[in-house]
Amino acid sequence: MDESRPLYDQDIHSIVLWMPNWIGDVVLTLPVLQSLRRAYPTARITAVVKSPSDELLLGHPAINTVLLLPSGSNSGLRERIKFARSLKKYQFDVGIIFPNSFGSAFLLSLTGAKYRLGYNTDGRDIFLTHPIPTTDYLKKSQYRVEYFFKIFSPLKMDVPDTVFSPVVKQEGDISIREALLNTGLDEDEEFITLHPGTSKLERSWHAERFGILCQKIFKEDGKKIVLLGTQSEEKLLNRIKNYCPPDRVKIIPTMNLRVLAGVLKKSRLFIGNDSGMMHLAAMVGTPIVAIFGPGNFGTTGPYMAPENCEVITENYSCSPCRQRFFKECKPSQHNKPYCLEDITVKNVYEAIQRLLKRI
Repeated sequence: MDESRPLYDQDIHSIVLWMPNWIGDVVLTLPVLQSLRRAYPTARITAVVKSPSDELLLGHPAINTVLLLPSGSNSGLRERIKFARSLKKYQFDVGIIFPNSFGSAFLLSLTGAKYRLGYNTDGRDIFLTHPIPTTDYLKKSQYRVEYFFKIFSPLKMDVPDTVFSPVVKQEGDISIREALLNTGLDEDEEFITLHPGTSKLERSWHAERFGILCQKIFKEDGKKIVLLGTQSEEKLLNRIKNYCPPDRVKIIPTMNLRVLAGVLKKSRLFIGNDSGMMHLAAMVGTPIVAIFGPGNFGTTGPYMAPENCEVITENYSCSPCRQRFFKECKPSQHNKPYCLEDITVKNVYEAIQRLLKRI
């Protein structure tokens, strides 16, 4: 590579991507990565990512190789340093870092990538050859796809794609069919998916309200509902299921993210909180009713055409929330922030009806 030429004019053959930590953020990088692949169609692009997000990237047309970041008992600093140094054998021309942490920039520098791009937060300039300027305001307010795209500004790329490339391959259809049949659903039967969980309880709408909403959907519309969640959310899912006849509400247990994406794609619409599951639904083009309490939909809303989603939020004077729960606001009687407490079953059901009329 000729160091006298700007980076956008270099011959780039190998790129490493240090991916975000959360599933939703990984999804929101994909339109940018599709643009990256168009700009460098023959480059070998490697993604370093945490489990289970690797399941989304395996076989993705923008990615050649997926490497798992050490986790669990093998995720200490020593193990991560050893892992990062082991990547030198790939001889990366360019390294891109999505997380804003000091530690992630340090690890990227150990990979031997000749040029390293990332935001200039937290004193990370010492590890980056191309620190990208940003501000606290942009970190908190800029839509994530645009925020991630700006990291690539030294490269020759066009705008991010407006649609996602398919991640569900034909070979996954059998697993998707089995997942539906195991819950008693025919492959062509219409259903609605609902995910009541989030990473924090304070961001999750009330289980009781989800249950009453399921009752109303069943009584008024007669539609079957499939509840989605992780193993840790099993009690929550069963609480909601108990509000309706067992043959009308089904639970699909934890599954591979690619199979989950396939189930979401077959769904008539998705209902849920601001979560990674919501972004998976957007990724496969399923219409969405998203409940945003303290979350900022202007920053992390679903990446899809506005007519395909309904975002329910209370725009209070303290919005967008800094999510320092109950240090800057008082909890409701249900231990929720009032921006979530004040979203009613009626609000959500009416949003569902508006969306169903449009799709």
